[in-house]
Amino acid sequence: MKGISLLSVLALTLALTSCDVHFGDVHYDVPWWVVAIPTALILLTAFIVGGIIISKKKYVCPNCGHVFSPKFYKAAYSVHLNDDRVFKCPHCKKRDLCSPVRSNKK
Repeated sequence: MKGISLLSVLALTLALTSCDVHFGDVHYDVPWWVVAIPTALILLTAFIVGGIIISKKKYVCPNCGHVFSPKFYKAAYSVHLNDDRVFKCPHCKKRDLCSPVRSNKK
């Protein structure tokens, strides 16, 4: 499933790159790489930053109660429902919907 989504993003990136730009009466034919490279860099940056932000949270396994922080690439690809995310627990090795650890600070 993850591979399919990655291929879809790549296909969309390349499909959206044929550009004809009209600025006033002047016509510019923009090469595909002028659009594809910045688009790919923006998507890669969003993937990395999102994964890092999510991986800084601690999650608790509903099966064994183990508290863990996921790696950033696993956090970026994880399926989620609100704040809960599907992770494989490093302790009991079961894949389940893990909730973030909530602090009582106000």
